[in-house]
Amino acid sequence: MYYKEAINFINKLQAKGIKPRLDNIALALSYFGQPQLHFSAIHIAGTNGKGSTAVILAKILETAGYKVGLFTSPHLHSVRERIQINSKLISKEEFAFFVKEIKRYLSNNELTYFEFLTLLCFIYFAENKVDLAVIETGMGGRLDATNLLLPKVSIITNIAIEHQRWLGCSLKKIAFEKAGIIKSKRPLLTGVTQKHLISLFSKICQIKKAPIYRLGKDIKHYKTKIGFNYLGIKKYIPSLSLNLFGPHQIKNATLALGAIELLENQGFLIEEKAIRIALKTVTWPGRWEVVNEKPKVVLDGAHNPAGISALKKTLSLCQFNNLILILGIMKDKNIKKMIKILFPLANILILTAPKIERAADPEFLKKVVQKYNQKIEIKTIPSIPKAIKIALSIAHPDDLVLITGSLYTVAEAREVFIKCIPE
Repeated sequence: MYYKEAINFINKLQAKGIKPRLDNIALALSYFGQPQLHFSAIHIAGTNGKGSTAVILAKILETAGYKVGLFTSPHLHSVRERIQINSKLISKEEFAFFVKEIKRYLSNNELTYFEFLTLLCFIYFAENKVDLAVIETGMGGRLDATNLLLPKVSIITNIAIEHQRWLGCSLKKIAFEKAGIIKSKRPLLTGVTQKHLISLFSKICQIKKAPIYRLGKDIKHYKTKIGFNYLGIKKYIPSLSLNLFGPHQIKNATLALGAIELLENQGFLIEEKAIRIALKTVTWPGRWEVVNEKPKVVLDGAHNPAGISALKKTLSLCQFNNLILILGIMKDKNIKKMIKILFPLANILILTAPKIERAADPEFLKKVVQKYNQKIEIKTIPSIPKAIKIALSIAHPDDLVLITGSLYTVAEAREVFIKCIPE
């Protein structure tokens, strides 16, 4: 099977939609000899920050000398971005080979797109004998396809309203779904701050005899002029510098460092030097990624109200003259709340849409904005490349052009600046 054939096959699976369940993936994993049990893992769930936390954690472990698998979603330009070993994407040849093998043995394939990729990832990591794998959930936790792992550490970054159709309409219901990754006698690390959700997690951990560690209580960070100090369960590491920008990224890094401590308690060796190097060099495309200077152009994949709020805090740390905001949002998101948070900061607002069916119409976005503000200058440009061209034509060197609202929007914008071709 050629790579293009494999991609065509995988993409067709998206028509099956999202199906929170474990029976199909459990059967497939059983058929392939339970590959997810053949390597140590860290399992990460949460509304926001789970991808960043996963990337930071994987980079530290890789720098410490371990062979590290990383599974994240979604991707920007290539599905292969989701499956990496030591920062290297699965090759086109390997991807095609494993798709062919899975197809051969699962002739009556009922797996969804995400289930198939999860199975492929687990088989690939097992075949390559990774020392550790950092696995991000796709959605929720309890019925997520990744939830047949037995992780060394489970992490729940934070909880906010999201995916209500599948996870429930209240924070408590969403938290319950994400708490499904908590395993018997395996430690949980969480950045959740809501008292009633902490109480829920504590009760579940008590039932499962799983130790619980909390950001802000058991692990802490203190900001400095050039970075932050880490005060952990037993460890203190001062004067850390992080290559990812924003207060929320320091929280994500602190969670990653807490996980490192919990791994050290289980026999893994990670030197402080590796931690420092990894934090200084870690990258995560599409998350406050600067792709141009004078004017500065930043891409950020914030795609829900919690993410937009974090982005707003990051913006408050920046110096610029005018903010030109290019915004493209999915129609199934909380558009009103996202716009209400972010648009007051903009001097010029350019509404656009990535080339997918889920994207909200820019004219609809304009109507939402005008309910809050009739004075702001608004342009509706359906094409993202054209929106960027117009933004750059009106921007002065000391202005900031911010492109956000969705990772799909960011991906198309990134293709303009990085000149990469989507697979």
